[in-house]
This record gives sequence, structure tokens and C-alpha cells, in this order.
Amino acid sequence: MYRLSNIIGHQQIIQMLKNSVQRQRVAHAYLFMGPPGIGKHTVAQGFAQLLLCDTPGAGVVCGNCRSCRQIAGGNHPDLHLLTPSGATIKIEQIRELQRQVQYKPFQSQRHVFILERVEVMTQEAANCFLKTLEEPGSQTVFILLSDQPYSLLPTIVSRCQQLQFRPLSNQEISKGLITLCNMTVERAQLIAPLAAGSLGRALKLARGEDQWPLRAKALVWLQRLPQMSEYQALQAAEELSADRYEAVECLEIMLLWFRDLLVYHYTGKISMLNNQDKIDHLTAQANWYVPAKLVEIIEEVKLAKDKILANANTRMTLEVMMMKIHSDGGKDYAG
Repeated sequence: MYRLSNIIGHQQIIQMLKNSVQRQRVAHAYLFMGPPGIGKHTVAQGFAQLLLCDTPGAGVVCGNCRSCRQIAGGNHPDLHLLTPSGATIKIEQIRELQRQVQYKPFQSQRHVFILERVEVMTQEAANCFLKTLEEPGSQTVFILLSDQPYSLLPTIVSRCQQLQFRPLSNQEISKGLITLCNMTVERAQLIAPLAAGSLGRALKLARGEDQWPLRAKALVWLQRLPQMSEYQALQAAEELSADRYEAVECLEIMLLWFRDLLVYHYTGKISMLNNQDKIDHLTAQANWYVPAKLVEIIEEVKLAKDKILANANTRMTLEVMMMKIHSDGGKDYAG
């Protein structure tokens, strides 16, 4: 369990949460919004610990009371974590939540519920949960986590205090890697740009590509793309479309790659590239595309990412993107 005081980044949000506890102005529901792996769950855990600590001082948990020890051990009776059951959060899960809310906290002054990926609630579950938010109890705090808040019912969003989590800077990512992985400054600075503001992603990279297999898969596709047949390009799109979250993450990896190719074309400076561990592949592939085509490809990938985030059909969106990239990369070489 992370303490808020030890969390890297998001300091403005953390200070606001601390102030709400100190001033006894805790809202009944919070909506933490931002990309996956950016730290929403970590902050939610730290905030929950502060809310349940028996003797918090100046917005800092004591770390020694019964509640703090139980949270550290993952067995506090008044801290509840709700995660999707399969692909969705189902109405049965929300009904169980409502049943728990009816009872007084077992040990602390309040119940704290952390709900992950709330955008995947079924329609029935969302409507059921809305009724709970419309009649908030003084002894309950809900912390909703969402990568795609625009997929939530507007009435749920409007009943929450909304906090937008932004990508961390490369400097913050480097600090996190040095602190959490005992990494050298040079190695941390090499990995940080690849994380696209996500410390969770940076930690996967730090542990090796076997901990981030999606990147390895995406880079294989990027190597093979100009030589792929139309059928193979469609197969790649179909494979990736199975998981919307992985699809978005893969597109972010692709954007970094094509950005590096474009930068290398215009500057020739290896030091300005993000994918420092793949320099040989980048410099070799730079000859496959002319800069104008790279700009078009980057726009296509960005467009596909935005469409998927807006709940467009994932497979169809990826198929259209792959066909356009395949055409651009397969027929218009720089040399």
C-alpha cells in the first residue's frame, strides 16, 4: 500500500485530497480519470489509507495504527475493491455493493469502495449504481477509476468530484525507476521516454520485454508491415482488436516508433529518439518511408486511437488503419 506522501507525480491532486481530509470536507464520490498505468489506482489506495487511518496528522497517515497495518496487509474490513467480473461490472456486483453500504462500517468511521474500470459497467449495473450515488450515505466514500470516463453515464459523472490524471513527465518517470528499481540514472533516462507518461509501463520495460509482450509484438508488426500482404495486415488488425485496452496501448507504441522515424529523417540525431534500445532497427527502417508518408501514417494512427477511445468498432477501425498504413509503407519507399 502506497502512502500519498511517497507517490511520484500528481502532487496537485494529492494535496487536494489531503486538504479534503484535514478540513473534513471529503466528498461522497470521486472519479479518477486518466490513461491506464498512470497512477490512478496507486493514488486511490493512498487516499483510502488516509481516509481509514485512526490517527492521521496533517494529511499524513500514521502507519502504525490497526487500520494502517490492516491496509498494508490487504485485510481491512471497511476497504472494498470492486473489479470487473470478466469483461464487465455486472448488476449482481453492484447489488452486493449496495448490501454492504447498508451496514455500518465494521471498524472505521466510513466504508471506502474503490471501483476499477467503471466504464465497463453494464447498462443495468450503471443504472443500479446511480441510485446509490443519488442517495449518498455519510459513512461511505466511493473512488471510481476510469480510463474512458466519456463512456460513463453523464449522471454518474456529475455526482462525482472529478480529478483528471495527466501523464507523468520523463523526469518523474526517471525518478520512479531510480527509486523503485534501484536503477542507474542513465538507464532510467533511457527508458523514461518510452513510457509515454505511464510509470506502470516504465516498470514493465525495466523488467524486460517479457514483462511487456505487447511492445515486442507491436515492434514485430512494425518490422514486417511493409512486406505484409493485405490479408496479413487484416489478420494483425483482427488479432489486436480482441482487447480494446491493448489496442490503444499498441497504437501508442506505434506512434512513438513512427515519431522516431520522422525525427531521424529530419535531424539524423540518434540522441533525439525515444526507442533507444532499438536504434539499429530504427535507422534501417528509416529508408522504407519518405517523411511525407510518415506524417500521413502518424495521423492515421492518431485518428484510429481517438476513434477507439470514442467507442468506435475496434476491429473495423484497426482494419482501416492497417490497410492505409500498409498501402503507405508498402508502395511508397524512400529508396
